[in-house]
Amino acid sequence: MRPWAVLAAIFIVAAPLPAVAQESLEPPVTRVLVLGDAIGGGLGAGLTRVAEATGKYEVSIRLNEESGLARPDVYDWAETVPKILGSKSYDVIVVMLGANDTQPIRQDGMRIPAGTPEWAEAYGAQMDRLLSALEASNARLVWVGPPPMREAEYDTAIRDVAEIQRQRTKARGIPFIDLRPELTGPDGAFADTGADDTGTVTRLRGRDGVSFYKAGNNRMGQIVLAVIESGDAGGPAQRPVDEAVALVPLFGQVLMDGEAYTVQPEGVTANAVMLTAAGLDSAAALNALRDIAPKGSAAEKLFRQGDAAAAPAGRADDFAAPPAP
Repeated sequence: MRPWAVLAAIFIVAAPLPAVAQESLEPPVTRVLVLGDAIGGGLGAGLTRVAEATGKYEVSIRLNEESGLARPDVYDWAETVPKILGSKSYDVIVVMLGANDTQPIRQDGMRIPAGTPEWAEAYGAQMDRLLSALEASNARLVWVGPPPMREAEYDTAIRDVAEIQRQRTKARGIPFIDLRPELTGPDGAFADTGADDTGTVTRLRGRDGVSFYKAGNNRMGQIVLAVIESGDAGGPAQRPVDEAVALVPLFGQVLMDGEAYTVQPEGVTANAVMLTAAGLDSAAALNALRDIAPKGSAAEKLFRQGDAAAAPAGRADDFAAPPAP
């Protein structure tokens, strides 16, 4: 073999793999776009934080704090979306609008009062415009309904908005996430405290009864991420309570001298009990604890199924015989 041929062969063998081949070894990243108003922007921030730990998502946020669907003359999402999607493609698009939509709609030189059948029809038409623009992207769509509000009249109007959103998305087979069961108390009333994304009960909502703290944004992000990962078309629903469970055993045991030795089940902290059970009768308190128990935790098994987890080997309340070495 000629010397130049030998050198060429060595170079070919020692040459690094092409960039394309190296990149193919990297795990695929799901590109997520969040569109929304001020609350939707908070959701996007929360989703960014909770998704970061997985390393599987790239979250982008486009928001207009005062935007919605009722006033396209102020900001028209249906016209803006094609421009946003023209520069980059996304695998999943999450939309959260509605907090600013409890106002009249201007159409054909007239103001249509909110809460009327004519308003519902006009609002539904605006929904259809935006959904059509979003569907053109071929991305998976997830719509998040507006959260419950503290002020009663405002919350009633928000319910109307959410219902139209639910109907229009359902008609197109688009997942609709109802946050109300996750952000209200056991009686369905507005609650500004609840379990955050770590399962710790804390304050989620601002004192204005509208805005969210960081913990609340994280919780919304966790809910949305669960839907994205599971592909659940119905979104998170309030977990059913097994009415057949009338009694739940004490989480602890009675020692030989008759003294009760109780332990705290993983998943519900002491402050959770104080915040949720204060002022409630026993049945309501138990329902509250069932509602806040993180899915799959020892607390959920205890409060929902009456299944007290065995004590870890070697702990003071481990009465296994013989004791584990």
